[in-house]
Amino acid sequence: MSAIEIDIEIFCARCGAGICNNATASRTKGRGQPCFEIEPCETCLEKAKDEGYQEGKAEAEKGQ
Repeated sequence: MSAIEIDIEIFCARCGAGICNNATASRTKGRGQPCFEIEPCETCLEKAKDEGYQEGKAEAEKGQ
């Protein structure tokens, strides 16, 4: 079987950040097909964390 090389660039769908370093090539567990596993974008994770913090802070201030 011949090997095929493909250059792939991966970008976050939300913020557009390049996340090639967050991706690894592997194989599916069931059929052993090639696939990519991609970790979430750090920028969007931090944004979501901050939004959750701000919402919790607002809720706490309402309760006082």
